[in-house]
Amino acid sequence: MLSIYFIALILALLGLQSIILKTNRNLQETGIASIPLLPTNIYLFPHIWHNISFVARFFKIFLAVVMIILVTNEYTYNTLRQSLITGLSRGQIVLSKIFDALILSLASAILLLVFGLVMGSVYSSGFDLWDVVRKMNFLAAHFLMVFGFLSLAMMIAFIVKKASLSIMILLVYAYILELIPAFKYSDSFGDFLPLRSINLLIQAPNTTIFDFLHLSSQSNHISSIHIIVALVYTTLFCLVSYFVVRKRDL
Repeated sequence: MLSIYFIALILALLGLQSIILKTNRNLQETGIASIPLLPTNIYLFPHIWHNISFVARFFKIFLAVVMIILVTNEYTYNTLRQSLITGLSRGQIVLSKIFDALILSLASAILLLVFGLVMGSVYSSGFDLWDVVRKMNFLAAHFLMVFGFLSLAMMIAFIVKKASLSIMILLVYAYILELIPAFKYSDSFGDFLPLRSINLLIQAPNTTIFDFLHLSSQSNHISSIHIIVALVYTTLFCLVSYFVVRKRDL
């Protein structure tokens, strides 16, 4: 699953440039747009960090599946009970899974960092160090976004204990149960729902195509409000995981 994640993400990021160029050409040929609706080069410093982070947010479900498997295997093979027998506390057990989530999130951010440095250096010209680092805060936002999502997956896995059922619940909640009220009530409480608030850490870049599609969640900046809300939810997911393991008979 990790291999699928890394390969799929890299292929998507590599193929995005040609897809954009082809889309712009088709739109102009059909007369829909007299100017490019999409940026012709997404790999330029400093905007590359926002662009690749926005694309990567759609692939974090693969890491969530890995996180669920890491947790539910502890129940499947009774290694949670064995860990308690050998001296680990329940808090340390949960902390070990939080470390797993941190490692997966960091690996994802490092992948984007390496990809961005390589592609940005190839496609950008006349850039300086400030151009390279100016929007790197999107990598930090990506790390927090992935870690928050993995914390939710961890919490569900600790509660449900079954891998297939946990994955199903996560998918239904993420793409059906929360998605509908998040968009329907985006002007009120919709943007503060758990996954919606986490995803809003990295919004769509302000480009012509998103204006054309009337996409409301566009921003070239990271809101401090969304950072705070994401941190609150992530902390809550970790605490619930701890209380579930603490109260449950393993």
